[in-house]
Amino acid sequence: MLITKLYLKILKRFKKVIETELLELFSQKILLNFVFFGFVFLDALGAVFPNHLNRKITMFVAFPLILFIYVLNTNKKNVLYIISLFFNFLGIYHFNNPYGKYDSTGLIYHAIAFFIYCVILFRHFKTFNMKTVLKLAIPLILFVCMLVYVYSDGMVVMLVFKEMVLYVFSATVFVFIAFLLFLNKKNKVNYVLMLSGISILLSSCFQGYNLFLDKNNLFNFFAVIFFNLTHYLMCLYLIKRSSGKSFFFSQTEA
Repeated sequence: MLITKLYLKILKRFKKVIETELLELFSQKILLNFVFFGFVFLDALGAVFPNHLNRKITMFVAFPLILFIYVLNTNKKNVLYIISLFFNFLGIYHFNNPYGKYDSTGLIYHAIAFFIYCVILFRHFKTFNMKTVLKLAIPLILFVCMLVYVYSDGMVVMLVFKEMVLYVFSATVFVFIAFLLFLNKKNKVNYVLMLSGISILLSSCFQGYNLFLDKNNLFNFFAVIFFNLTHYLMCLYLIKRSSGKSFFFSQTEA
């Protein structure tokens, strides 16, 4: 009897500790981030091993999770950003869906989403140096033009050249603004944004090679990782801008 009471007491205390820890985990919104990265990693593995991992669920989970992360961590919601996530989801459904024929409409949806990103970021500008603009714009434009030239034949074959150019233009403007904001004010918040810009550049290189030159599962893996990381980091940037707090970065001045 005494042993039973002692066992129940220990079990009750253990249950309380677990509940407390879980509550703290949820309150910090950390668990949702790990779930996000878990699904992204599974989706990327599905790109490498399509016969073993079904992507019909994993590829559509990332943007709803990003939306939840954003809503849970901000008091003042940016409606434009929420709209951009909706367009990105449509882009995934139409263009990135490996279980259906590539639909160039998806590229237009992605382009709209990046244009909205640019509108949001442009509001954060206070001043900028024209010399810095030129130093950044020239190498970026040359790099992007080189990629378009290398992948152009594949774009024409897939009948997505015009839509891809629109997407590349909007994504390039996003990268340009992200880098420019960081160069204007080098802090951890803008560093997150710059990493988002770097991620979409890397994703575009890997995905372009995979789609327009030669099918490569490893490149597809990295394309999926960096594409989702781009939008996660954009979300994290906006959270930091709105609250000055984050679950992976120490508090800094926004």
